Amino acid sequence: MDKNILVGNGINIAFSRNDDYKNYAIIERLTRYLRTDRYDDVFHGSITSAELLELLNSLNEYFNKMLKGISALKLTQTNDELLTLVDISKRYHSKSKDLLSVGIEDYFFVMKMVFNKFGDEQTPINLLYDGLKYLFLDSIYNDGKIETLYTAMAPFGKELEKYSKIFTVNYDTNLDKLTKSKVYHLHGSFDVLDDTYKPDTIIGYIAQAKDNPPTVVMGKEHLFCNAVMAFSGQRKLEIINTYSNGNKALSTMITRLNDPVDREAKAKLENLKNATDENNQFAYKSICAKLEHPELGYTEYPFGDFQSIQGELHIIGMSPNNDSHLFTAINDNPNITRVVYFSAGDEDTLAAQKVIKKPLTKLSATVLSFATVSEF
Repeated sequence: MDKNILVGNGINIAFSRNDDYKNYAIIERLTRYLRTDRYDDVFHGSITSAELLELLNSLNEYFNKMLKGISALKLTQTNDELLTLVDISKRYHSKSKDLLSVGIEDYFFVMKMVFNKFGDEQTPINLLYDGLKYLFLDSIYNDGKIETLYTAMAPFGKELEKYSKIFTVNYDTNLDKLTKSKVYHLHGSFDVLDDTYKPDTIIGYIAQAKDNPPTVVMGKEHLFCNAVMAFSGQRKLEIINTYSNGNKALSTMITRLNDPVDREAKAKLENLKNATDENNQFAYKSICAKLEHPELGYTEYPFGDFQSIQGELHIIGMSPNNDSHLFTAINDNPNITRVVYFSAGDEDTLAAQKVIKKPLTKLSATVLSFATVSEF
């Protein structure tokens, strides 16, 4: 029987032998970064570090206000936002809500709620998300120290040999350095640039043709990687599907345009050419780029590979929070026969029990043959 593994941040916490990659430490490190001019070149002087720190504190203040009463319910614009608000309210009901205690990805939800109330078209929400993502990615990266954890992970490398497929939601490449097997980074990786900065992709080809193309800051390439970071599994899946659906749509359209009798496709392309809205203009440029350069496409995330696994799935060091898309994929896959969930704490175990609908074996992380520390 095939065995597959899904690895989360808990593995980094375990092998770091300190708290460097726990939520509170990542945010605390970021606050220290924001007391310097570390991000002046990233934001091109449009906002200072002091203002970014003030923004972060303001988001925390709004988070606390948001969970009092029912006024925040009126700000939700989608069912996903409503469900996220309810979930957050339950998770933080009796927990600390100070700056360091709020989950990193939950701050993206606060940002969306603030945008729903005060936002304007001059500053798109995705631009705000990107700014927040840069900050958190940089703190997770920890000046590159996270990429050296593999030097302490040799026992785990032997463990990985047991698995047919290796998946991770981590952005670092420690697992890649431990095994010759392919590691599927479900949410992107520090060593892969976002398509925006890759001229061999559709998005990058179009972006780099602009008068002022987006650029990567030398020495801070990790900020511009293809990491997926969002407040809910649904939102993450939307981002992931943008790339896979983009490839499918382009392939279909090119096939139709190459058909001499398909007048409808040619008429649609002409309509896109004359469109004035940004989305249709991008669609037209994408089709033209693909016609001229058939090798161009979107860099896809390996979510489809995860959806098609068979046999057992072992989950190590991962909390169910903010990743409902993965657990839905697990539950919807009839070929997964059993899930083995390794956890160091009762809270994550209880959460896993609620969301995993497959035959479930719950084990303490300490039973793992490579476990040399007390918790994930």
